[in-house]
Amino acid sequence: MDSASEPLHIDCEHERPELELETNAIGIVADQEMAADSDAVCFSPRVPVPTCRPLVAPRLKIARVRHSISELSNNQVTALGRLLPTLLCGEESAFQVFSREGRRISNVQANRSHVLAYRIAADELEHQRLLQELRSYCPVPDDIGGTLLRTRRFFLRVASRDPALHFARVAALDSAVCIVLSALVKPIVRGSALVETFDRIRSDEARHVRFSRQHAYELGAEMSLLANTAVQIRSELVALLNPLGRSFEDLGVDADNLFHRINAQNRLA
Repeated sequence: MDSASEPLHIDCEHERPELELETNAIGIVADQEMAADSDAVCFSPRVPVPTCRPLVAPRLKIARVRHSISELSNNQVTALGRLLPTLLCGEESAFQVFSREGRRISNVQANRSHVLAYRIAADELEHQRLLQELRSYCPVPDDIGGTLLRTRRFFLRVASRDPALHFARVAALDSAVCIVLSALVKPIVRGSALVETFDRIRSDEARHVRFSRQHAYELGAEMSLLANTAVQIRSELVALLNPLGRSFEDLGVDADNLFHRINAQNRLA
């Protein structure tokens, strides 16, 4: 295990923020090494992380977010509060994956993948902040402990010391997340800050899938590895989301149909 702290530099014109992480496998913080952080739900950075402003979109106006949440029924707000921690856990994991890969690439060669990995890390950090803003208006579910335990274990299992396999898994996972986000926006009133948030994240994740697939190829992954990995990851994601089926239903999403779409997904991007 490489537990050495390494600085994260996100290239931008005026800022070069630094982050120190202790990692397990490829950019995943081990349970026993997590630092206390009131904002993190699963994988907490060692210190607060400033964003590189040129690389991330402005945060949604707080008043618009509050108004968007107020348009939902009480059952929907409660359901959203149960789903958001799992989504947040994924964003925290993804941030560490891409920031660590950017460091690893920079130690080998300076190339386009190095720059893109850091840009994606900045995206994931902003996703965390957007979802945390939404979560702040939702009640904390009674079973939050069990949900986070299952979710944390899931993302730790996704991690691999083989970078090619790891990014094959990331590509499959992010493509499935795009399906989840697409399903969530359909029952919600168009134009709301909630829809804008999910649409923004979905659009970014689609780009991340393309990077992860190409990066896996560059690291030596064959098409058969990506295909087999996708089947495995989709199945495990459905198992993770299955206890949250009622929450999807309360938001107007047919959970059985959603899980079927994830498992039947033919494309990796």
